Amino acid sequence: MVVPFRAQHHGETTVNTRKRIYVHQLVLPLTLALTPLLALQAAAEEQQAAQQAAEKQHITQTAEDIVVTASRSETSIEETTKSIDVVDAADREDLQQYFLPELLDNEPGVVLRSLGGLGQWSNLSIRGAGSQYTQFQYNGIPLRDAADTQSTLQYFIEDMYSGSNLDRVEILKGTNSTLYGSQAMGGVVNIIPKKWQSGPSAEWRNEVGPNSTYIGNARVSYGKENYYVDFNPMYITTDGESYGGPNSYNYDNTGATFGGGVKPTDNSSLEFSGIFSDSDLTLGSTPSLDANGNLVKNQAYADQHREGQLYQLGLNWNQTVSSLWDYTLKGSQGATERHYFWSNTNGDQSNYDGETSYLEMQHNLHVSDWLTLNLGADYEKSVYDGQEPQDKYSGDYTPVSFDESWGNKDAFTQAQFALMDRSLFINLGGRYNDHDEFDGEAVWETSAAYLVKATGTMVHAHLGTGYRTPGLYEIYGGYLSGGTLVTVGNPDLQPEESIGYELGVDQSFVDGKVKVGATYFATQFDDMIIFDSLDYRYENATEGENSGVETYIRVQPWKVVKFDLAYTYIDSRYKADADATDWTRKEYLPRNMVDFIVTFYPMDKLTVAVDVKWQDEKIVPLYDASWSKVRWQEDDVTTVNLSTTYKALQNMDLFARIDNLFDADYTESGYCMPGLSVYGGVKLHF
Repeated sequence: MVVPFRAQHHGETTVNTRKRIYVHQLVLPLTLALTPLLALQAAAEEQQAAQQAAEKQHITQTAEDIVVTASRSETSIEETTKSIDVVDAADREDLQQYFLPELLDNEPGVVLRSLGGLGQWSNLSIRGAGSQYTQFQYNGIPLRDAADTQSTLQYFIEDMYSGSNLDRVEILKGTNSTLYGSQAMGGVVNIIPKKWQSGPSAEWRNEVGPNSTYIGNARVSYGKENYYVDFNPMYITTDGESYGGPNSYNYDNTGATFGGGVKPTDNSSLEFSGIFSDSDLTLGSTPSLDANGNLVKNQAYADQHREGQLYQLGLNWNQTVSSLWDYTLKGSQGATERHYFWSNTNGDQSNYDGETSYLEMQHNLHVSDWLTLNLGADYEKSVYDGQEPQDKYSGDYTPVSFDESWGNKDAFTQAQFALMDRSLFINLGGRYNDHDEFDGEAVWETSAAYLVKATGTMVHAHLGTGYRTPGLYEIYGGYLSGGTLVTVGNPDLQPEESIGYELGVDQSFVDGKVKVGATYFATQFDDMIIFDSLDYRYENATEGENSGVETYIRVQPWKVVKFDLAYTYIDSRYKADADATDWTRKEYLPRNMVDFIVTFYPMDKLTVAVDVKWQDEKIVPLYDASWSKVRWQEDDVTTVNLSTTYKALQNMDLFARIDNLFDADYTESGYCMPGLSVYGGVKLHF
């Protein structure tokens, strides 16, 4: 686990370690108890269940063609004006990969950076933009860590395991601040659960692997036409890799996703959703270079670990007033905790706790068949609560608190046009942000797509501006050293700004059996916020540019096989400070990436998938033996993963997965990565 710098350890210290609720002690016994009961009920209603399954399959097939993130309303994917990819539960099952960031890494333009094995720090980049420019959502509601250095979710990406109720993940790429506000300058990742299922269902999935790894998922749900409830516990544990050292990178995570809904009338619904994770991972050293320029491997520490907790509870009210007007009201309450323990001494810890309250309303006016207006507003309050020991080096572990909060209000609008017999689609939008601490910020966007129905050709373009307001830590952050406050925050910071555009074409052949596409994209960033290591504080100092091309080819010539090929080229660079005239290549990011998946369905009961990934070299900043920073070049790497699923019985699937099939010896950002790893297990579903 890597923290940006020791300063983000000053906001976290309580003398008394918080009491943690180990939900996994109850999850598996409860699941074991409930599963047989539900199985008996399902057997008694076998004929009805078969009919319901057919209905659910029809609903799923229809829903695959609809996305909600591209325009904040349900839109056919063939009529979207922006670049959006969808990863669904079927993709997860084909690859037997329940770590969501690994699944998303298969899509063009998406790059996963994972510093080690299971549970270690991970990060997602969309089109070369950093994690601070990606907004994560659960069921359409933003997920926040208000105590993060840049208000991102970067310290919880490693905990993002799929709940059994996953429907799909929508990845909206490009500058999207107009629709989603701050932190959407690079894109949006929306995790959407299954909802409104009919009848009872239950699921229990068990996966085991090396280093005493266990990944358990379960689901218990029930629904009728006008209500549903859904509970999905999960538990992940591993002793982790040691990479030749005396200690291992242990990781434990107890989590759950859950939800429910009721339809008071035929035209209204109230939904509740929640997500929770409670993790504990071992910390370790940072890789470096020795006197000969050779890599010094990272090693796990014996007495340092991080405890993290995230939860979000959301409510969503939908009502269709008439054929011309419908609206949505949303609200959520969420919190994060990150507690870093630096030794076994009581009080030697740093705490970073955040809390976020969110309210949103959106009205959709269907003026005519060719015009829809979206009008909305949202409010968000963020609270940062940090603690540090007074002077640990003198033995004074008295906690000192750092408490700050603020709020911001946004108003947004969008006009969606569908012209020329729904062949030409044009979207125009704008947003105004009113922040407690910064001047008002206005952004805009326009996007368009033209569909040539006779040939299946879609040409699309998007141009928009973006912004990101600094996080609480960037303004107020600091830490204690020898009893003296060292301030790293900068109250004079201004919001970052950007302008981005894309131009692409998608083509379908042979009745949809072959699909190809290519998109050119570019984003320019101004007033980028960096951490100045000389002044030891945050500054508006740089500008940056990301540009490149993403392409894909998807072919399914027969039912027994399909091919998915994605290629991405990204040129990401920045100016190191306000006085710099030369551009510097962005660290940690490969320029060229290829992902090739071949999925075989040789029989109805058997699925076999091969996933080949290649990334070219990267620049990684490391310290050498004299503590000078070196721009070290990390070699390119090719990895191959193999997975298979066999439906042994009607209600039982057997599966296996081999990661790094050819045992490639490689690093990610200098950190050691696991070699050949074999996983397998069984899933029961009723």
